[in-house]
This record gives sequence, C-alpha cells and structure tokens, in this order.
Amino acid sequence: MTLFDRAGKKIKMTDAGKLLLQHSAHALKGLQQAKASIEELRTEQRGSLRIGIALPELEEPLQEMLAHFHRSFPKISLHICPSFDVTEQLLDNRVDVGITLHSGTDDRFVQLPLRTESYCLIVPVNHVFSNRSSLMLDELDELRHLPWAMQLDCHPGRRLIEKCFRDRGYAFTTVLETNSIPSILNWVREGLAATIQTESLAAELDRSHFCNVPILRGVSQGQLELIYRSDRYQGEAMKRLIEQIQAELTERSN
Repeated sequence: MTLFDRAGKKIKMTDAGKLLLQHSAHALKGLQQAKASIEELRTEQRGSLRIGIALPELEEPLQEMLAHFHRSFPKISLHICPSFDVTEQLLDNRVDVGITLHSGTDDRFVQLPLRTESYCLIVPVNHVFSNRSSLMLDELDELRHLPWAMQLDCHPGRRLIEKCFRDRGYAFTTVLETNSIPSILNWVREGLAATIQTESLAAELDRSHFCNVPILRGVSQGQLELIYRSDRYQGEAMKRLIEQIQAELTERSN
C-alpha cells in the first residue's frame, strides 16, 4: 500500500499511512509499557513468590519475618503452600522456594542448611516422665506404651520419629493425627496423649502446662534446609527472601 502521496513539492499521507501511524503509536506505547513492566518484574518490585513448607508448624514462627519482607516489597504477593513433597512442587514449578528436612543430595536443587532439629518428649506437667531431665528411647521400654498425638504420617518429622521407633521394634500407636499443633498440644495438656516435637517448638510452650524432656539418643536429628531449583533465576526479592528465611530459622536455633 502507498503510505505517502507527492503533490508537487508537498508530501501528503494517504489513508493507509494515517492508519499505520495510528496503530504504530499504540504499538510503541504498548512496547514501552511492556518494557517498563518487565524491568519492574526483573527487579522484583512486583509479582509473586510461592513458598512450599513441608513442616506446617514453621509457618507461625515465620509470620513476623514475612510481614517485614512485605513491607520491603509491598507489590510482591506471597503464597504459602503447605506440602509434604516440596521437591515435587519445585520440579513442577508450583513453588519457587521450599523448606523441608534434608532427605539426600540432589543436583537439581540448591540446598541451604538452616539448622539441626533435635527432638524432645512433650507431656503434661503431672506426667510420670515429667521429672526426667532427659531420656533415651532404647533404654525406656515404658515409652512404647504411650498413646501419641502426632502429625499425619506423611509429615517429614513424623516419618523420622516413627522410623526410629519401628527400627527398635517399638509400637507407635497414635490416638490423634493432625497437622494442627494447637490440637496436638491440647490433647497433651488434657493428659490424653504425649507427643514428640522439635526442641525449637517445645521451647515456645507454657511450662505451667507442659514438660519438655530432651531425647539424647534414639531419635535421629533432622537437618532443616531451604531448597530451590538450581536453574531458577533469582531476582532481588527472592534473594532477600532466602536471606531472611535463613536468618530467621538459624537465629531461632541459637
């Protein structure tokens, strides 16, 4: 199509030229907006970050840190995704970063150690074990007869504990299975069950209702770690989030 007509020394735009100019102006404006949006996303001033947490009890301790992160990046939306299979969620791009217990080295991920999780028995203050300063599972046959209130059997910490029991021929009978920590603790407080939880969780409990007995031998320690795909691009916000999670969960272990 002809875009210009020459009339003597004057050049006049044809209808096709006017139409092209109109659409080109819109296209250039849209391109400028796209460039600005991509730059904004590149610097992580907006967008979303999805955090997969394999241990639901960690969500509450992270709330203050997440609120602080949001103040620094108010246009970033955070999505907390409870999942007992964080690695699969990472591989499927359903989450950007995950927190779980170490289960082996995998070259597909960057695996950052956070802290070592030790475990303790939690019982009500009037329990027969409440006067113990520590215990070892392989020396206390009575422990096998306790009713347990625990997380679901797909919970990484629960799997670790139950394996330690079964490896020693101990029965592990639960009377309550839930991922609600308040529900588990309520059953313990009422004297209906005992539970085994991390020392970091036990440290937050009211000592007027609960007694924490460290397990020195018998339950393996769990290595808490933060993981993300090794081929994942890290924007500024994701780098900051990783740093803050590391600082928060490492600090709580000291």
